[in-house]
Amino acid sequence: MTATEIFYTILLNTLPIIILIIPLFFIWKKTIGKLYFRIVGGIIIFFLLYWILPIIFQVGDTPDELIVPSTEVGNVAYGIGYIFAHFGSLISIFFSYPLITLPFIFLAAPFISMLICWNRLRKEEGPTKIKLEELSYEFKLSPMERTKKELIRNNWTREKEILKLLIVLLPISLYLLQVILEISNLQDESVTTGETALGWFLEILFVYLATFIFSIEILSSSQIALKGRYFGEKIREQTYKSLYTIGAPMSIFSIILFIIQYETSIGIIIYFFAYFIMASVIFILFIDIFEPISIFIFVKLLNWWKNRKKQKVDRSNFYYMLIFGALALVAYLILNLALTNFGYTSLFGEPGSSEENLIYEAGEYITSNPSFYRTFQYDLIIIYGILTTEIVSTVILTLFLVYGLKYVRSIGLGLICFLPFVIILSLLIGSTENFWLTGKLSYTEIFETGFYTLRTASLTAKLPGFLNALAIPYLYTRYIFNIIIWGLLIFYFKKSFKIKNIPIGEELIKKVIFSNISEFFSFNTYAKGEVSYLISKEEQIEIENMEQEREEIKDLLNILENDKLLEELKPKDENEKRRFYFTLRYLYNNNLINIWEPELSYLFEKAEKQGLYIIYDDGRGVFNYAFRSDEIQDPGLVSGMFSAITSFVKEMTKSTEALKKIDHGDITILLEYGNKIFGALFIKGTQSSEIRAPLKEFVQKFEKKYGEILKDWTGALSPFKKEENNKLVEDIFKED
Repeated sequence: MTATEIFYTILLNTLPIIILIIPLFFIWKKTIGKLYFRIVGGIIIFFLLYWILPIIFQVGDTPDELIVPSTEVGNVAYGIGYIFAHFGSLISIFFSYPLITLPFIFLAAPFISMLICWNRLRKEEGPTKIKLEELSYEFKLSPMERTKKELIRNNWTREKEILKLLIVLLPISLYLLQVILEISNLQDESVTTGETALGWFLEILFVYLATFIFSIEILSSSQIALKGRYFGEKIREQTYKSLYTIGAPMSIFSIILFIIQYETSIGIIIYFFAYFIMASVIFILFIDIFEPISIFIFVKLLNWWKNRKKQKVDRSNFYYMLIFGALALVAYLILNLALTNFGYTSLFGEPGSSEENLIYEAGEYITSNPSFYRTFQYDLIIIYGILTTEIVSTVILTLFLVYGLKYVRSIGLGLICFLPFVIILSLLIGSTENFWLTGKLSYTEIFETGFYTLRTASLTAKLPGFLNALAIPYLYTRYIFNIIIWGLLIFYFKKSFKIKNIPIGEELIKKVIFSNISEFFSFNTYAKGEVSYLISKEEQIEIENMEQEREEIKDLLNILENDKLLEELKPKDENEKRRFYFTLRYLYNNNLINIWEPELSYLFEKAEKQGLYIIYDDGRGVFNYAFRSDEIQDPGLVSGMFSAITSFVKEMTKSTEALKKIDHGDITILLEYGNKIFGALFIKGTQSSEIRAPLKEFVQKFEKKYGEILKDWTGALSPFKKEENNKLVEDIFKED
């Protein structure tokens, strides 16, 4: 290679990446910039695997020469077009991950989490009904708010743990796959067939592993608790510990067996390792985007499980989903027919035999030195095929699903009614042949001065009987899960949520999570009173317009300074009830009030907070707060007591786990730990996650705020005696 060829090769192959990175400098600090960073990061990882890695493995091979007609030599626009078409095909393949592959993981995982939760409850003593009532979880932010929060969070500790676990499990999984291929005699057919089958199923195996690991993450992230005990965190800790303990030595053993048994094909093994790591990195880059909706699906499943015998399914308007489902399928078939025939013909010529010839010539390894034009055209067909088959179907069905969900009263029933149409579409798409796409080293003189790049190579991905049976759950449900997860994501992404605690008797409180309604409820729904709507005043109301309103409107808005349940406001008299209904509708249509419908709920026992103590890990008191001035204990005695108790418990039980609770009569002491401090909260009543969650949050925020001081604390209390710490306690522990 001449110096000029080296320069052109580096410049032209990295040009699309450089153009992608430039916008980051202008939007980096914005939320959209954080999202764009993850997308670009995923594309770069994809670029390194699909573009750079094949070049490294093919350095000793003679590159294909992409034959350019003499009349086109020096055609800069034609050459640049090829570079961006090839890069565009790479991006199209990349986007099949968030559009098709990842939705399977993020929709299947909540159902597995529920099964794990059911198994955990089954082991507890007592009736299932009571145990279900005692389940609680953390849900403070809407999916959109939580996604924004996660995107700006600059802490990748959890993602690193997940990546490390996936890498630990990779060698074992890959070795087992190789053994299965040998047993299936697929390796005897041809090396290429065996390698392609191994690579194709490795992608499917990754999906299954990631689904299981993410289901464990959901249990931890949702803060699922039974009687205030976060068993989700415990399950995650135990699962990860077991997998690391068993997986690490097994992985090392598998790698040694690989080197011994497949010494001649070690390059292919490295390639598959890199592919698995790439898929893992893309997964963790998108986990914060999809996780909030997955957690919401999980807690909705728990809520349904808990109330399935209490609540009647509202079947009103269910036929809307049948209509929208049929319209979506017809719209897709018409548009797909137009794109496949008229659009394809205008761009590439007659479909059918010419397409097969093109795949044979430009895709498979068989043809040497193909024409530059045919290679260029093949990349355009990949882009066009993914656009028409995957993106168009996703967009059309998702939009129809979201629009239909606005009209049904039961989301679950709406999804069931829409499901048959999605299944029909998935069967149409899933029946197409699968290809394993990679790159083949090529050389062209389109710019007069030659440069090296890749041409797209595709290998037919076929699986033997046993692996094909294992792949079926993914192959025939991925499009179904894709539509459902994107539909729910868009439907709930713009919804706002409001939380209200409603007293139930003297000992219990019902926490209800409401979401804003998409359309005003009917009079029949209002009259029956089966739904506990919450009414709130719009925060921004123009005073000028209010002066012209009737007195009853002003009085009602004054009452709504504090959120009220509809049943608290509804008049007793039948005539007044009707009048009040139209008053509410007037206020709602004029954006003066918001109306919220219940999405989730659970019960927890009341607990009276007494005193909060922050204690250094050596037993010295750091900060204390009295919720009631007459019930605070001496901070010195409290810190000394905990130092003695924790040391005694660890010594006697030989346990490595930290003490989490102390019961003494009607007094319970909850403990939560940071790196250098721990918090102790004295309460009257039963332990509850509603109390423990704020305690944990306060310990984390306190330690983050005073991290530098606490690293080598001298014992001085002056840095912590600030009014803002008292305000932090009041904000975190305030009642909803």
